[in-house]
Amino acid sequence: MSNTGKTKKLASFNCDQKMWEEFIAHCNSKGTTATATLTQFIELYLDGSLDDLDVIAGNEDKRLDSLEQKIEEITARMTQLAEAIMKIQNYLNNQPKRQNKSYNNNSYYQGQTPRIQPLTAENLAVRLNVNAETVREQRVNLPPPLFVAWCKGKDRGGLGWEFNESTGLYHPVR
Repeated sequence: MSNTGKTKKLASFNCDQKMWEEFIAHCNSKGTTATATLTQFIELYLDGSLDDLDVIAGNEDKRLDSLEQKIEEITARMTQLAEAIMKIQNYLNNQPKRQNKSYNNNSYYQGQTPRIQPLTAENLAVRLNVNAETVREQRVNLPPPLFVAWCKGKDRGGLGWEFNESTGLYHPVR
């Protein structure tokens, strides 16, 4: 705050002596003064920069409720996104396969597309260039559509993989 053309006025308020002394010492340890720190605080408060300081006003519960509400909103949104991904995946899986891709036009490959077999966690790990434990962790920690997407990003052929509980194997998803 510039002193040019401004009159300095003293502000007073009640404060515990020990707390005030600790405040002064803390300001000094930061290379400033209590006056400079309080003046900066007042400027920030007046320009609205400190409007979110509910804790100072004693509104801890309000902030906690707000945080919980935001977490619930984010969780709901993540659920919506996971459901949307599953719908998109189902839609794409149910589309007729196009046979006019350039690599299928070679007469050698026509009618001879090799079917990729289900894999164990260890074999999938080799294919994805990770270890088997990483495959298992990702399968457990990610919703199925996100696990498929994670696999697609790692797979050298761009395939997604899903785990089949009944076989205990990972099956390719196109």
